[in-house]
Amino acid sequence: MKEAVIRLSQKIFVPPYENKMRRRLKNKDFTFLASNCTAGIIYHRLGMRFLSPTINMFIWQDDFLKFVLDLDYYLSLNLKFIKTEEPYPVALLGDIKLYFNHYATEEDARDKWEERKKRMNMDNLFILMCDRDGITEEDILKLGEVKCRNRVVLTAKCYPNIDYTFQLPEYAHEEYVGYYLGKNALTDRTIVEQHFDFVKWLDGEPACRCRIR
Repeated sequence: MKEAVIRLSQKIFVPPYENKMRRRLKNKDFTFLASNCTAGIIYHRLGMRFLSPTINMFIWQDDFLKFVLDLDYYLSLNLKFIKTEEPYPVALLGDIKLYFNHYATEEDARDKWEERKKRMNMDNLFILMCDRDGITEEDILKLGEVKCRNRVVLTAKCYPNIDYTFQLPEYAHEEYVGYYLGKNALTDRTIVEQHFDFVKWLDGEPACRCRIR
C-alpha cells in the first residue's frame, strides 16, 4: 500500500516539476561537472543528453578540486583501472581516483567516460562541489580561479563573502554537509533540489541568488 501511494504521488508531482524546469531553462548546451550524481540527476530532470563525463560516479572532494583546477591536463590522461575491494570499477586519472559506482564493468565505465568527455562544452561549463572530505575555506576560494560559466560549493557553514557558496540548512549546525541527494519519497526531489534553483543557476545567476523561497 505504501509503495503504491509513493508511486502515485510521484506520478502526480514529478512530471509538472520537470516540465516546469524544462520550460524555464534558456541555457541548453551546458557541461555540468559534479563530484557525485548531482549532474546526472539534473540532466535527467531536464531531458538532456549528458555533456559531462562525471555521470553515475563519484570523486572525493579534494581530488575533484584538483581535477577542475587543471581540467585540460586531467582530461588529456587515460583511465587506469585498479584492483580494489569495491564491488564496482575504480580508476586512476593521474594522481586522482574515480569511483564508477553505477557501472558494472571497466569497459562500460571507460566507454562512457570517453564518449561523454568528447561532448564537453568548455565554453559553457558549470561546476558543483561541496565542503566534505577536508575541504577548507582556502580550497573553496581556489574554485574561484577556475574558468567557467558558473560554480557552486554546497556548505554547512555560511560564507557571506563568497557568492558561489550555498548553505544547506539541514547541516547548518554541522562541520560539513551530509548526504544531500537523499530524496523526498513523495516528490522525488533531493535535499539540494528543495533549496537550490538549478535552472536559475544554469541560466547564469550566482549561487547566492538561487535559493528557493
